[in-house]
Amino acid sequence: MAAIEVSVIVPARDAAATLEDQLDALAGQTFDGRWELVLVDDGSTDATAEIGVRWAERIPSLTVLSPVVPGGSSQARNVGTRVARGRLVAYCDADDVVSTGWLAGLVSALSHHEMATGPIDLARLNPHRVYAWRRTPGWWRPLPRWMGYLSPVMGCNMAVRRETFDLVGGFDESFGTGGDFDFSWRVQLAGGTVGFDLDAVVHWRLRLGWAYFRRSFEYGIGQVELYRGLRDQGLRRRLLRGVVLLAGVVLGAPLLLVPNYRYAWITLAGQELGRVKGSLQARTLYL
Repeated sequence: MAAIEVSVIVPARDAAATLEDQLDALAGQTFDGRWELVLVDDGSTDATAEIGVRWAERIPSLTVLSPVVPGGSSQARNVGTRVARGRLVAYCDADDVVSTGWLAGLVSALSHHEMATGPIDLARLNPHRVYAWRRTPGWWRPLPRWMGYLSPVMGCNMAVRRETFDLVGGFDESFGTGGDFDFSWRVQLAGGTVGFDLDAVVHWRLRLGWAYFRRSFEYGIGQVELYRGLRDQGLRRRLLRGVVLLAGVVLGAPLLLVPNYRYAWITLAGQELGRVKGSLQARTLYL
């Protein structure tokens, strides 16, 4: 029997409502090599683990892991990767849906790059009002530099060579949010390049209402953590821009009354207020 070429790691916590959609998508992959699926149940209180076990009949190479101490998505990805048998490792999330060509696209990109990603689609799983303000239903080309630094790779659509994962020491488990960006940036700082394959599409499920604001707030805190960890590696803060954006939170509040722009304000307010809290917590100014 051929050796396993790719290991797919899926961190999951209380994902019973969405997990089967993702598992169904993974079961339908067009990739013709041998691969395995490692579902890491990170302390779920619902039927996440039980659903994973049931799906082992459709995905024979599926393993369900439950860390002794739940620790977030970065730890879950590390736990899954450390038991993975593939020379390539791909990551997706339990609340999204990958395209049928997702895994094949990532593997193709990894033949020329140390890390790979693909498009993010917002239209399939989300109400139009949530993303209408973006003027686009997703990202269909390589992401530009972010925070004025390097190109980010999201943990919901990521693949890496196993030796590259080992080289940079895996994901930094101290991150609450932003561990995927930190990991992808450390790969690039170590000389790795990021490939982008148009077939590796992930349909990304956004949160709604207060949960959306809370997630944006967490992203803001994560940006402070990124700055604190990588400022010695060239990541710079832009205080004037931060002040302008904070002013925009106040001046843009009327957008809450406009359905197609409401989530634009929620995004801005959540991230900027998160940066303020993160700066206070870390005693490191990053606005």
